[in-house]
Amino acid sequence: MKKDSSISPELMEFMKLHQIHNLIALLEFDDAKLLKMDGFGWRLMREVLVLREC
Repeated sequence: MKKDSSISPELMEFMKLHQIHNLIALLEFDDAKLLKMDGFGWRLMREVLVLREC
């Protein structure tokens, strides 16, 4: 994944599924809570961690 504001289609679908309206809201979720949500896995967790670094 590139280190810019673009996100993967999988992460976009996850956000749509859980009605998370923006990246700021997503990044405020606790890691443990994200991992328990349907459709979220380690690949998306890696992407979220990279986004938090930016």
